[in-house]
Amino acid sequence: MAEMGPGASRGGAGLAAAAAACAARCPGEASLEAELLEASGRLLVLAPGTRRGAAEEHVLRLGRLRAQGRLRVLGLGLAAVAYEAPFGGDAALYAATCRHLAPSWADLPGRLLDVGVAGRWWLLSARMRDWDVNPEEFRALPGRLRRVSFHDLHSARNERLFDQKYRPVVLRQEDVEREEGGRGAGPAPPDPQQRARAASQ
Repeated sequence: MAEMGPGASRGGAGLAAAAAACAARCPGEASLEAELLEASGRLLVLAPGTRRGAAEEHVLRLGRLRAQGRLRVLGLGLAAVAYEAPFGGDAALYAATCRHLAPSWADLPGRLLDVGVAGRWWLLSARMRDWDVNPEEFRALPGRLRRVSFHDLHSARNERLFDQKYRPVVLRQEDVEREEGGRGAGPAPPDPQQRARAASQ
């Protein structure tokens, strides 16, 4: 029987340590509800038109299933899965209590809602990415305006313009004179003495 080398032993120990860490941080139903409430709070502070559609739809679906008692979490040791149950936990219908009518495990992929690993629900986190950006708002813009590069957001010119908007506007004397000269002085008002002499004649 071949003996394992030191590299294989270290690799096995590393895998065992990683598995133990994942098992210790396996999320549960309480963590899913906490992340769901946090995501709902983020979306509520935005106007409906600025919310990302995928994020809002996913959060609303999870919230609706939670209110109906159909949001279930199954712990698998190293990970956990959240899935949609056909009935609430306190349902007394025949279809809900008969084990022969219960959905099979083959139907689980279609009812799977999220996967929790290392203390995080990954699908919810992915759907909440850029939750405050609605792509539908920019459909009417030209293509060059719908693409934002890293340089557009992180450039010396943008930083300079951002600082300039807080500076007070200072008008110099030559600027005022130039503006008044551009408008034109217009005809001078008549002298009152000249107007009186013209009336006496």
